[in-house]
Amino acid sequence: MNVARGVADSGAGPRRELAEKCTACGQCAASCLLLEEIGEAPLDIACRGATVEEAFSCSLCELCTAVCPIGLSPAGMFAAKRVEAIAGGEFPIDDYRYLYPDRELNICKLYREKCNIHYQELPVDQEGEVAFFPGCTMITYGPDLTRAAFHHLAELWPGVTFLTDCCGKPLYQMGLKERGENFTAFLKDKLKKLGVRLLVTACPNCFYELRNRLAPEGIEVRTIYENWGPGAAGTALITIHDSCPDRHEGIFARQVRKALRNSGYQLVEMEHHGPNTFCCGSGGQISHFRPDLAMALTDRRLEEASDTGAGILAGYCLSCVLNFARAASGFRVRHVLDILLGQEEDYSEIKKRAKALFSGPEGEENWRRLMAE
Repeated sequence: MNVARGVADSGAGPRRELAEKCTACGQCAASCLLLEEIGEAPLDIACRGATVEEAFSCSLCELCTAVCPIGLSPAGMFAAKRVEAIAGGEFPIDDYRYLYPDRELNICKLYREKCNIHYQELPVDQEGEVAFFPGCTMITYGPDLTRAAFHHLAELWPGVTFLTDCCGKPLYQMGLKERGENFTAFLKDKLKKLGVRLLVTACPNCFYELRNRLAPEGIEVRTIYENWGPGAAGTALITIHDSCPDRHEGIFARQVRKALRNSGYQLVEMEHHGPNTFCCGSGGQISHFRPDLAMALTDRRLEEASDTGAGILAGYCLSCVLNFARAASGFRVRHVLDILLGQEEDYSEIKKRAKALFSGPEGEENWRRLMAE
């Protein structure tokens, strides 16, 4: 095979395509803080091979693909390098096992335990054709919002059941492909046993992660915003942060804007929105791998939000909302569902509360439990 400029055939895919087709036009580097930091065109990175550090510094947000004139994916190259690095033992991924959703105890489960967050009053894991799948971030850090969203759906589907599972995306993002596939198989089996035919999601990560994986099982995945009627009325000026998983299809972007407008809200767009939106800093787990870069991404996005003059920055991914809420000033940060359902939930201190779980003697014990083999 004639591989451009000597790129090895192993681990090809996006890397080979970049080496063969990238023109080094600079459009992706102009939008990506990581590529700006590296200081090389994706063409050159592909030809020499991405480093492990570069791979785990990428937020995998796919903005590079959105702005590329021919749709190439440096993010895909970095994602493939993650898988290769884990398989080859080049990266100590088990140091981050506190993130694994398939462990008996992980960071989300510990937070819920310590903050006494549970959903015993809801029909958790009961049989039913329709199930609400909020996603692990929402059930952990937005319990009041989660309950309000469930009760909203229960009015539409009285027999809706409630699931507290993760979609498994963190495993795939971290490069743990086989572990991710095993988790997906577990989730498929669980849904089949419960008789679920329709899965309603509130999280764009869950929606795009599960939609194609569950389609062969005859399980339809919808967003909670589909055909949303007028919600809690308001007149505030809102700017919306679009979530990275939604950038290529824009399903959530269209639905939430329609729902907010139908409720009387005025919308103003940031310079980068929809397909060209900037990552909030939580993508690809880089807040754990590269917290400095993650914060730079958050700050960049907050600056854009401030420039709009809006009083509210709204997001439909709670991970994004949490990132913005801890650092925002001059405007409120809210989840779109909080607005539509008339909820008043403050997310500004959640990151601090999560961090506080690991301070002092009790924090040392929490960490020991969390990292126990």
